[in-house]
Amino acid sequence: MTMALHDKGNKKQPQIEKNSNFLQALGHALEGIGQLLVRERNMRIHFAAALIVLIVGLKVGLGRSDWLWVTVAVFTVIMAEFVNTIVEAIVDLIVGDHYFFLAKVAKDVASGAVLAAVGFAIIIGILIFQPYIFAYLRTF
Repeated sequence: MTMALHDKGNKKQPQIEKNSNFLQALGHALEGIGQLLVRERNMRIHFAAALIVLIVGLKVGLGRSDWLWVTVAVFTVIMAEFVNTIVEAIVDLIVGDHYFFLAKVAKDVASGAVLAAVGFAIIIGILIFQPYIFAYLRTF
C-alpha cells in the first residue's frame, strides 16, 4: 500500500528519525491530540461533556476535594479513549481488511474500557453533584 492510503492526504514528508528536540516532540503530541479530536466522534463528545461538567462545577462552587474527584473521572475517560484509539489504529494497521477474532477481542476490550471509565465518571458525577441537584430541585 502507498503512504497516501495510510496518511489520508498528508502532503508533508513523513518524519522517520527521532525527534531532535522537545518542541518537535511537543508538536507531534499536540498533533496526536488534534488527530484524535478530528477523527474520533466519541472523543469530541467526551470533551463536550467535560466542558459541561467544568461549567456546572464552577457554577455550583465545587470544593477542592470535589474538583479532585471530578478531574480524576474526566481524565480517566479521556485517557481510556486515547488507549482505545491506539488499540483500534494498531489492530487496523495489522489486520487491514481481514477479520480475525483476536483483533475483534482487542478492539471490543479497549472499547469496554472506555465504557467502564464512563461508568466510573457517571458514578463520581452523581456522588459529587447530587447534593447540588437536590438543592436546586427543592427551589421549585
